[in-house]
Amino acid sequence: MHLHFIQLAYNNYRFQVLHVEQLTGYKRTKRGYRPLAERLQSQFDFSSVQSPTDPLYNYQWYLKNTGQAGGKARLDLNVEKAWALGFTGKNITTAIMDDGVDYMHPDIKNNFNAEASYDFSSNDPFPYPRYTDD
Repeated sequence: MHLHFIQLAYNNYRFQVLHVEQLTGYKRTKRGYRPLAERLQSQFDFSSVQSPTDPLYNYQWYLKNTGQAGGKARLDLNVEKAWALGFTGKNITTAIMDDGVDYMHPDIKNNFNAEASYDFSSNDPFPYPRYTDD
């Protein structure tokens, strides 16, 4: 971060720059701060995390990106550690901003909540995708 200190003088209805100095910002860290990942790793053993049994799991790069789709490895949702902590998504409502969700799909239909959804294209709570050529 770069800051500038500028000293101005007002003379004859005009500002005049007297001095400019570039200042260097300081990185601040809270005393005793330990990142969440560091704290969790010391409390939980993640080595026993099992991969899901979904046969297509290895193709879902956004869950665990190993670079399998040509993307940058480890640029993913980092969900395996959350699963190891017992978080499953049960009783969780997630909002997705998209141009459409196939809420009638067998994987989604039993968990779709119209009250937590909105389709800004057709102004209703059912954001079903519209497949058009445009």
